[in-house]
Amino acid sequence: MTTVSRRSLRFGALALALWLPLAQSPALALSTSKEIAEGKSENAQIDSESVVIKDPFLTSWVASVTDRLVPLRIRKDIPYQFTIIQDESINAFAIKGGFVHVNMGLLNFVTSDDQLAATLGHEMGHVELHHVTKSDNTNAILAILEGILSIVSGPAAILGSIGGELATDKFSRVDELQADHYGLGIMTKAGFDPHAAVDVMYGLGAQDPGPTGRADKAFLDHPVPGDRVAHLLGYQELDRVSSSALLARAVHDQLEGRYSYAREMLAKVAATDPSATVDDHKQQLNYALREAGALAAPDSRDYAPAIPATDPKRIAAAAALTAAQHTTDTTLADVKKQAQAGLQDLTTVEQQLQQVSNAAGGGGSGSGGPPPVLVTLNRDLSAVGNLTSDVLGSAPGLVAGNKDALHDLSTPLQDPQPLTPMNASLLGFYPSMTANLSASSVALADSVAVSRAALAQLESTLIGMQSGANGNGDYGPNGLPASTPDPKAGPRVPAILLQLAAAAASAHVTASRASDEMYAAQTAQLSEQITMLDLYSSPERFEAYRAAVSYRLPGIVLPAYGAAIASGVAPGDLGCASWYAFETRTSISTAMDALRASSSSCARLALDHHLLAESMEIAEGLLYENYVETPLTKPAGT
Repeated sequence: MTTVSRRSLRFGALALALWLPLAQSPALALSTSKEIAEGKSENAQIDSESVVIKDPFLTSWVASVTDRLVPLRIRKDIPYQFTIIQDESINAFAIKGGFVHVNMGLLNFVTSDDQLAATLGHEMGHVELHHVTKSDNTNAILAILEGILSIVSGPAAILGSIGGELATDKFSRVDELQADHYGLGIMTKAGFDPHAAVDVMYGLGAQDPGPTGRADKAFLDHPVPGDRVAHLLGYQELDRVSSSALLARAVHDQLEGRYSYAREMLAKVAATDPSATVDDHKQQLNYALREAGALAAPDSRDYAPAIPATDPKRIAAAAALTAAQHTTDTTLADVKKQAQAGLQDLTTVEQQLQQVSNAAGGGGSGSGGPPPVLVTLNRDLSAVGNLTSDVLGSAPGLVAGNKDALHDLSTPLQDPQPLTPMNASLLGFYPSMTANLSASSVALADSVAVSRAALAQLESTLIGMQSGANGNGDYGPNGLPASTPDPKAGPRVPAILLQLAAAAASAHVTASRASDEMYAAQTAQLSEQITMLDLYSSPERFEAYRAAVSYRLPGIVLPAYGAAIASGVAPGDLGCASWYAFETRTSISTAMDALRASSSSCARLALDHHLLAESMEIAEGLLYENYVETPLTKPAGT
C-alpha cells in the first residue's frame, strides 16, 4: 500500500531538482545479489532524504509484527529491513532487496497488529513477486531520489497512491491484486486475523479523497478498495470460514486485547454455528467491556452514600465543566480561523518556492551526486511541509473532540438524580480530567501558532531571496545570489539554496515542536476517554486492561487492582505512564511516581522530557481502540 503526501514531496524536491540529471535505466533482470546491492544503495539515498524514526515503542511494535512475517517469506535469500520515516501520509513502500519503508501516518492509521501485518505483508508481496525489480518501477524510484519530480510538476509530484504504486510508473492492477493475495496468505500463516486486511481497505476507502487528505486517492489505474475487498473475500482465508476458524480468530483477538473486536467475532461464530462453545469467552469479554449491568463483573468498590445534585463536589465539578466548555468553544472558533490562515501560509510558501525554483534554473553539474547540503535541504523542506500540514489539518478536529469529551463528562451532572455508581466513581477524577482537556485545547491552539511560525521562517527567507537582499552583494541573474562553494562537497551550490538550507533547518525544528504539541494534546484527550470507560469498576475488568497494556508494551505490568485504585492515578494516565516507562526503560512504579510528582498530565510530562509525542499518542490510541473497534463489513458512508 503506497500513498505519499503531495505537499511534502513538492516542498522537498526543490533542492535536488536543481541539481541532478536523469538516471540511467537499470537492467531488465537482476540477480538476487545485484537486486540487494541496488536496493541497499537506493535505500541509503531514501534514508538520507528522510527523517528516520528510531523510537523504542514504534520500532518494537513493527519488529513484533515483521518478526512473525519474515520467516514465512518465499524468497529466503532476501534479508528484509523495515524503516520508519517521519511522514504523516498513510503510506508504506518497498524497493528492491527487501527494503521496506513505513510512514508514521500508516502507524497512526492502523488499529492493531493484524492491520499492520496486512499492510506490511502486502509490501513484502511486491518484493517476493519481483514487482519491485521491473525496470520502469526502478526508474520511478531513481527519478524520485534524483529530484526529477520538481515542485513545478504539480499534481504529478506524488510518490504514489493507495496500493503500492509509484506515480511515475505504477504497479499494475494485477500486481496489486497479487500483492493483496500474498499479504493475506502470509499474515494468516503467521497467526494474524485475516479480516484485518478487509478493515484496512475499507478504512482507506473512507479517507478524504481530496488532494490534501492524509490518504491521497489516485485510483484511476488501480483497483478501488471496494473491488480489492471483493477480491480478498474470494480467497479461502476469508471465504466460507468455518466456525472453528472464526473462534480461533476471536480468541487471538482477545489475547491481543481487542475486546470489542473479539466480541463481534464471537457473534459471527454463534451465527455460523449456534452449538459452538463460546460462553467462557463471552463472559470474559463482557467483563472486559461492561462497567455495569447483569453481564458485568460484580462491582467490588465500596461506595459512599449516593451523591445528590446538591453535593458541593458535584456542583464544583459542574461549574468547572461549564467554564471549560465555554473556553473550548472560543478556542475552537479561533483554531479553525488560524488553521485556515496557516493553510494559506503553506500555499504561499509553496508558490514562493516555485518562484525560486524557476529563477534558480539549472543549478549546476550533477556529477558525483548532490552535495550534502542539498540532501539536507530536501529532507528539511519535506519535513516542514509534512508536519505543518498535519497540524493545521488536524488541530481543529481535535479541539472539537475535546468539546465532545467535556459534553460527555457534563451530561451526567445535569441529571437531578443521584449519580450512578460509575459516575460517582469518576467524580473524583473530574477536576483533573476537566483541566487536562482544557489544557489540551490550549496546546492545540499553540501548535497551530507554532506551525505558522515555522512557515513564517521560510517565508521571510524566501522574500529576501526574491528581492536579492542577502547582504553580501554577490548576485547572479534575476537578482538572485550567485553560486558559492559548498565547503563539504566541493561542487558549487547556488547561494540561495545555502541560505534556504539554514532557514529550512530552523523551520524543521519549529515544525517538530508544533507536531509534538499536537500529539501530546491528542494523547491527553485519549487518556481521558480511556478513564471515562471506568476500568476500575471491578477487578476482572481492570485485569483485562492490565493484560492489554502488557501485550501492547511488553515487560510493563500495571499494579494490581487495589494498588492501582490506591495510587490515585486515573486508568488513562496508567496507560500513558506505561508507554513512558517502556520508552524510558524505567519501571512502571518510577513512571507513576514521576506522574504524581508532576502538576500536569502524563502527556505533558512526556513532552517536557522531549519524548516523541506521536509515539505516545499511537500507543494510547491502540489501547483505546481495544474497547471501541469492531470489524468493518462495508466502507463508511455506504
